[in-house]
Amino acid sequence: MPPNRTEISKIILQTLHELGEDLEKPELQTADESTRLFGARSELDSMNLVNFIADVEERISDEFEIDLILANQSAMSRSHSPFRRVSSCIDYVMELIAAESDAT
Repeated sequence: MPPNRTEISKIILQTLHELGEDLEKPELQTADESTRLFGARSELDSMNLVNFIADVEERISDEFEIDLILANQSAMSRSHSPFRRVSSCIDYVMELIAAESDAT
């Protein structure tokens, strides 16, 4: 059974909170769905964003045995980045999981 939005939200927020601890950024330690991941007001630089994405991919694989590539051509070609905010990232992961489920 594929994970639900709450489970994916928990993984993404936990990953972000831990990254915030490592980077000593309180804004990330208390992140919620409205927190910016990418752009001018984000606490993440490009390298931290890449690390965050890789960590989320790994946790989803470990917990649900679903292998996703979040930073793919589809994500990069969108007019609005799925990595703009936590909420859009969760929605994007759910979209990829649904597509993966439909393909199998």
